[in-house]
Amino acid sequence: MIVTAGGKNVAPQPIENLLKQSPYIAQAVVVGARRKFISVLIVPNFEKLEAYARERGIPFIEDRDLCARADIQEFIRAEIDRCTPGLASYEKIKKIILLDREFDIERDELTPTLKVKRARVEEKYKDMIDALYKD
Repeated sequence: MIVTAGGKNVAPQPIENLLKQSPYIAQAVVVGARRKFISVLIVPNFEKLEAYARERGIPFIEDRDLCARADIQEFIRAEIDRCTPGLASYEKIKKIILLDREFDIERDELTPTLKVKRARVEEKYKDMIDALYKD
């Protein structure tokens, strides 16, 4: 359970499961403990995202290029909004981070049963997460 700075309890797994209904989202980790709002780390489904980019003539060389593009970030943002219309205002995703690689066991981000090690992921991406909340 995530408890926001405003004292709201947010269950991350149901939100992550909603997000993974998008064909463009492979993995999602909701963050926001002791923060003003909820954010998410997204690992796109790169096969689908690359096809989307090619169809629209969006140039890229590697996955990192796609993740850095504002138009791709806006597209994923729209997918998030499409997948989560029924969330309470305090559960809504306010900011996102697109990661250019999947979480994996070797990097100690997943358990042997392929569940995300939330604390490890938050620790590993702490600087990026903190940057979301600078404003």
